[in-house]
Amino acid sequence: MSSDFAKKIAVHRKNRREKLLRAAAAAFLENGLKQSTMDQVARSVGVSKIVFYRYFGSKDKLIHAILESIVGRLLEADRQQVGWWTDLVPLTLKIARENKDALTLLIRHAAHDPKYGSHFQRLRDVLVERSLSRQHAIFSESLNDQDAMLVSPIFLAETTVAFFLESYVRWLETGTPEEDAQFIDWVIKSVRAMGFYGIGSTPPA
Repeated sequence: MSSDFAKKIAVHRKNRREKLLRAAAAAFLENGLKQSTMDQVARSVGVSKIVFYRYFGSKDKLIHAILESIVGRLLEADRQQVGWWTDLVPLTLKIARENKDALTLLIRHAAHDPKYGSHFQRLRDVLVERSLSRQHAIFSESLNDQDAMLVSPIFLAETTVAFFLESYVRWLETGTPEEDAQFIDWVIKSVRAMGFYGIGSTPPA
């Protein structure tokens, strides 16, 4: 097998795997993580059950792959080098919209599941750490004045992350892509206000 042909095969398998993950996410979202069977998922996607077993090995591994993929994509988008943190919101929302079913599975179904919840916990923990770092970059002087702060930095970071994740899911359930710009503006202003009020200050006009 030539190296070019091998590369084409690898790209084909990767692309097909991504399509299977997205299609399976929609099927699991419709029927539930625990209730869905591999037969149901395969019928919903329109492929043989053997195809899913060939790519993922088992139902559990398929679910873990879906959740791992959306978490990885969100974290990768959130770590991009940008001019200001607000530039990250369109990037992460784009990933959320392209993977709406997987994100909804993660937030609505897997977050508190003993078997699959570690994926949500990983996303939350990393985002909270990054939120804390951004707080220190923006409010470094204010954070040193503990008496002026209304809430602790960790509380503010955790609340900000929870707000972002829940807002994204709710928006994907109710908003349209044509309205994304308005949503981005609203969520940025909301998080910005949370930060200023959290340190005992008022957001600048």
